[in-house]
Amino acid sequence: MGELHELNPDPDVDREVWLMSPHNTALVLGSAQPQETASRAITDGAAVVRRRSGGGAVLVAPDNSVWIDAVIGRSDPLWNDDVNRAPLWLGEVWAAALASLGVRHGEVFDRYEPGPWGRIACFASRGPGEVLVGGGKAVGVTQRRTRTTARFQTLLYRRWNPEELFARLAESSDQLRNDLSSAAWPVDARPDEIHSAFIASLPR
Repeated sequence: MGELHELNPDPDVDREVWLMSPHNTALVLGSAQPQETASRAITDGAAVVRRRSGGGAVLVAPDNSVWIDAVIGRSDPLWNDDVNRAPLWLGEVWAAALASLGVRHGEVFDRYEPGPWGRIACFASRGPGEVLVGGGKAVGVTQRRTRTTARFQTLLYRRWNPEELFARLAESSDQLRNDLSSAAWPVDARPDEIHSAFIASLPR
């Protein structure tokens, strides 16, 4: 899975969508997270990888999650130099895609609110471009930018098992466990349906 996170967009890219297909389950740490965040996972021999984008840890599980990246070049009309506004267009795409799948009332968040656990677990925080439904995060977004390209990494859970994530984190407080239980809003749809809905909702 690490090699998928290491992929670099072509510096002359126009606009691309990457439908990512990891073959194993792994705890993915944000670029600035200390390795100790995953100490329990490491002790248990579970897979741990690191992405180059920021944010808290995410559990990527092929059967339970859908991972889609959007890549744009600096000349794209969707480009925005403001890192807080840059992913808002993508949140609108995801909100429309979810609505077409029957998940309505998605709210595109427009700021960063880490909350008490956001530096540990991505889905325990709120960030710009992320889509919230009923108080839970339906789509997580993180971004990796260069002078010429922006790669937005997005993740949606089809099923949410907070214990799988909690068991891999060094922090083992009961409050974290309780907060993770309602952190995500899973979307019960097949991966191919989610892919199709996302692509159909992209701006032309």
